[in-house]
Amino acid sequence: MTYRSATRPPPREARMKRVHETRAHDEPFTTADGRALALRPILPGDADALRRGFARLTPEQVRLRTFHRQNELTPAAAERLTRIDPDTTTAWVAVDGDDEIRGEARLHVDAVTDTAEFGVAVDPAFTSQGVGRALMRRLLEDARRRDLFEIWGDVLAENHTMLDFMKALGAERRPLADEPGVIRVSLRVRDAVESPAA
Repeated sequence: MTYRSATRPPPREARMKRVHETRAHDEPFTTADGRALALRPILPGDADALRRGFARLTPEQVRLRTFHRQNELTPAAAERLTRIDPDTTTAWVAVDGDDEIRGEARLHVDAVTDTAEFGVAVDPAFTSQGVGRALMRRLLEDARRRDLFEIWGDVLAENHTMLDFMKALGAERRPLADEPGVIRVSLRVRDAVESPAA
């Protein structure tokens, strides 16, 4: 896999200033069926809402996201997931009027390769409403501001919804030889295209 070109990225301080400047305001978002949400960076006070959001995921959604069965998100894990290091992590949520989390997406940056691993999850009551697409757009915007080359994720081969979603964005895919049944999808950040609703 080829990573960055010889183009020198902006100084780290300038890149992170752009990242932090984008986190000042909630962004209104209307689902395909007319429900009002807001998109914003995750906050330390979101831990309980994150646990409730996880509890609303179906067992199959959890398995496809985490590759194993998991009954709940522990308080410690929720605290860890909401207290991010902005130098290495981006996390966006879609929240309703009660600040309940209806979708969540994040990047984990590898500064050595200028790539990031991504993950997306959407409340089952809000799937196929454009929430996943909107969250992914925010991740891509953040990846561009960080001057990342690529984002990637490992997806179970049976997870056709995610594989089709990433294909529509322009992602490449390849099976992992040491993990049968797992597909790695990778998307060159500057080549990403608009996707259909997810």
